[in-house]
Order: sequence, then C-alpha cells, then structure tokens
Amino acid sequence: MVKVPEYPDVALQDVMRSTEALSRDDSHKPMEVLDRDFMGHLEVVKTMTIEEKIEFWRAVMQYAHDRGIETYIFTWNTFVWGAQDKYGITDDLTNPTTINYFRKSVRELILTYPLLAGIGITAGEHMGKNTSEKTKEQWLWQAYGEGVRDAKAIQPDRSVRLIHRYHQTGLDEILSAWKEYPDTLDLSYKYSVAHMYSSAAPPFAKKELAELPSNLRMWMTVRNDDIYSYRWGDPEFARAYISNFPGPDELAGYYMGPDGYIWGREFIDKEPETPRQLVMKKQWFSFTLWGRLSYDPTLPDSLFRQMLAARFPEVDAERLLTASVEASKIIPLTTRFYWRNIDLKWFPEACIAHPAPSGFQTVEGFMRGETMSDSGILNIQDYAKALLAGETMEGVTPPQVAEELHAHAKAAIDIVSSLDPGANKELRLTLGDYRAMALLGHYYAEKILGATDLALFDMTADESKRQSAVQHLESALDWWKQYAAVATSQYAPQILTRIGYCDLNALVSNVEDDVRIAREWQSGTLEK
Repeated sequence: MVKVPEYPDVALQDVMRSTEALSRDDSHKPMEVLDRDFMGHLEVVKTMTIEEKIEFWRAVMQYAHDRGIETYIFTWNTFVWGAQDKYGITDDLTNPTTINYFRKSVRELILTYPLLAGIGITAGEHMGKNTSEKTKEQWLWQAYGEGVRDAKAIQPDRSVRLIHRYHQTGLDEILSAWKEYPDTLDLSYKYSVAHMYSSAAPPFAKKELAELPSNLRMWMTVRNDDIYSYRWGDPEFARAYISNFPGPDELAGYYMGPDGYIWGREFIDKEPETPRQLVMKKQWFSFTLWGRLSYDPTLPDSLFRQMLAARFPEVDAERLLTASVEASKIIPLTTRFYWRNIDLKWFPEACIAHPAPSGFQTVEGFMRGETMSDSGILNIQDYAKALLAGETMEGVTPPQVAEELHAHAKAAIDIVSSLDPGANKELRLTLGDYRAMALLGHYYAEKILGATDLALFDMTADESKRQSAVQHLESALDWWKQYAAVATSQYAPQILTRIGYCDLNALVSNVEDDVRIAREWQSGTLEK
C-alpha cells in the first residue's frame, strides 16, 4: 500500500496469485499450507504500479469518507511476506532492520493516506510462541508507536487513533509500553470470543473492563463465526446484545465480522444473481437490525415488521417476522449449550470443528461438552450425576434445552409451511433459510437427548437408556438428512478458511456414526 523511501524495492507491483495448487485436503491443515512456497510460483492477474494501487486505496477511503465512514487498517503481526530477506528483513523480532522497516512503513502509511483514521495492532500473531508479553509490547511500540510519532513530527495536526487488541498480552505491559503514545489509544477485546450468536450477555470481558483505566475506552470485537450462509433475523436478541454493552464511560464502540468468511460477494448460492450479490445485500435484514438498533436499541419490532412488509408484500409480515425470530434463536441456544470458544473449535451450521470433516462433533463430544459460562445451562455430565443422586438442580437442564430447540424449530416450520412466496425468488430463498435453521434445531435437540440418555447409560448400565439414546440419535439422523437436503438445495459446498471443506451431505456418514457409537458404548467410559 505504500512506497517506503528507505526500502524502495519492497513496494509490490501488480496484483498476483500463486499457481501452487491447493486441494480440499489442504483446507484441513492450514498451518502446514503456510509453509508451502506460494511466493515462488506467482502469476500476474492485473498489471498495476504501486502508484496506481495507492490511488485505488485513496479512492476507497474517499468513498467511505463521503458516506460518513472512517477507515482503519488492522495488522496481525509479524508478517513480512513479499519483503522477506530483502534488505535483511526477516520475521525475527530481534532484527533491528525489521523493526526499522515496520516503523518507516507505518510513517509512510499515515503520510500517504490522509483519510486514514487510525490503525489497529495485535500482539501474539506470528511473534514467537515463547516471546514474553513485555518483549512483544516493546516491539510493537518501536514499530508502530514510533512510526506514528515520526508521521506526527511531519504532520503535527494529524490525528491517528490506535486500537490495541487484547491478545496474548496484558494491560500492565500495554500501559507501560504505550505511555508516550501521542494520540488516542483504545483497547479492544473479543466480547463473545468467536461466537456473537450465543449469549446476549457474554461474560468474558468482565475482568478487563474492571481493570480499565478511566482515561481509556474499549472497542468490543464482535466475532460472527456462527452463521455464514443463512439469513438471520431476531430483533429481540440484537436489541438485548447491544443493550448489554458497557456504558460510554468504558465503551468506545464495537466492530462486527467473521474471521473464517468474507463479507464480499456470496459464492455458494445455487441460484446466484448476476453479478453475485454482496453478502450485506443478501443478508440485508440482519445488517439492518444490527445497524439500526446500535443507534437506537429502543426501536420497536413494529418498525422491522413494516420493513418486511414493504420488502415482501406477498405474505403476512407479522408471521414472517415470527418465523425469522424462531429460526434465528436456534444457533445461539445450541452454542450456549455446546460451548467451544474459538472459531476453529465450533461451526454450528455443520456441527464441525477444525479440521473438517474429521472434526465432526460426535455424540461423545456432546456428552463430555461444557456449556457457556454464566449461561445458566447444565452440561450433560453434571445433569446426569445430579439426577442420579436425586439432587436439586439449579439451571436449565439438557432436556429443557432440547425441548426449547424443538419448540423454536416447530414454530418456524409451521409458519414457513403456511407462507407462499409465489414468484418472489428472494422470499422463497429466505423461507428456505428459515426452514434449514429450524431443521438444524430439531437435529440438535435429538442429539442432546441422545447424548443425555447415553450418559445416563454410561453411569448406570441401564440398557433402556442406551436404547433410548439410539432412538434419539436415529431421529437426529433423519432430521440431519432433511436439513442437508434443504440447505444444499440452495447452497454449494464450500471451503472455509478456519474450518476446512464443508459439505453437509458428506457429513451424513458422520451423523450415522453417532448411532453406531451409542450401540457400541461401554458403560463407565466417561470416567476413563
């Protein structure tokens, strides 16, 4: 993005891609793929000078600025691809040349783009697994802090907000290293870790907010690595989530987005528009909810019903909104019940984790699984032990979670089945998304019931519990087949950057394995 006078040969010409072949298997082992020689096998996709690239990015920032949008650039440190070994640049944190290269590049970034509002940085990414937090912060200050100071020495009136993520670092180290930062310094924390569609009141930032100095503010990183494919829409959840943010004395704001998916043009629709739709256009209702309610969380549901009525006059808007809400409650409830914090560990659309498909989350995984902290939900093992001991239980039990999932799913399907989209393609596909999420809810409900009964069999050797588990898991298999059929009628399989290859029909064999696991389960295994 910049020309650095001290390192003129680093400015990258052209837009290129690697001809190094990738396969579906590669998607299951991304870290190994990074070691491949992609930079050694390049071809030019578009010829561009660095000056043309700079003009392009200036135009992007101007486009945003004219619409009231500030532009920030976040970097995940310390990557030197394209600059590796030029001028002695390496990814070694102790290399003074690398520090100087980053410092000068930050200076030029700020000077080159007058509409750039700020930058964001991360401690921990590609900075050495055993590097201390103090060393990371010292490096970040020398590279980014000093780079900003160099730019402000040339342009004293320039404002550069710096957002420092909490990631493999600590508050004391940040405050010590950045005490001389000459402009606004904010912090950032992953509010729901990777799963915004879980609890409307996530508990994870409590400690960091309690420690936050009065002169600093926190940006909440709101990660959506839950729902990529479907049209989500639950104003009640979005309103509660936004209302539960800390107040303006602590909160700078929030930014939302996925790590394993790109909100560019959708790429899996089987009936695509020409050109393919932007994800923000396809999922317009979800973005409307989050955008409008972020400015005013008191906006009533009636406003959103009116929007749906204007968009889809073919059907009753109140019933359509109810179907949207019921279907949209399924993934958050499932993820509160089966909590696996980062995106690599849980993709609820497909019941998989990295690497897929061997990362399919089996009935045994559900038996051993933990629930989200502060969710008030009991995990299966704790519930089964308390039930057998005759203890009074506080909290929502696994059977109650399953009952609630079934109820949401049934309500959504009943409404969807009664609505006729006519010739409206968008409405038909929207109803298909609601049906798919509802069928997924029936699947998870039966899986939870099967896992619960199998845990009880494990603890009691009561054969009737095993048979009940098998029946529930056979029912889950039937629901999965229906879910996969509906979802894949609208969407093609996809390779996800953080999960791998995802094909719902191919996962049927994994769902079948849950039935086999239950039939072959030996009592007492959970204690081993």
